[in-house]
Amino acid sequence: MAVPKTVTCSFTMDREVYDAYKSVVVKNHENVKGNLIRYMNDVIQYGISNSSTIAAIKEVEEMKANPSVGKSYTDVDLMMEDLLA
Repeated sequence: MAVPKTVTCSFTMDREVYDAYKSVVVKNHENVKGNLIRYMNDVIQYGISNSSTIAAIKEVEEMKANPSVGKSYTDVDLMMEDLLA
């Protein structure tokens, strides 16, 4: 018997938490299902479940792909000089 290619997920959660989450997701022009699936794919791709870490990795990837996005450093001392200036 073949294993189905999709799975239906069902879980129960606090209504206030769901409503607050949905409110944030909708403000960013997404829906809850799509947002959760995208997050799951990011966790798989990066092997990390921390959303802040995933966001930081994506930011670095974007900066590497498009150097005009931000300044990069190869020397920590130079970076600290700029930060403290």
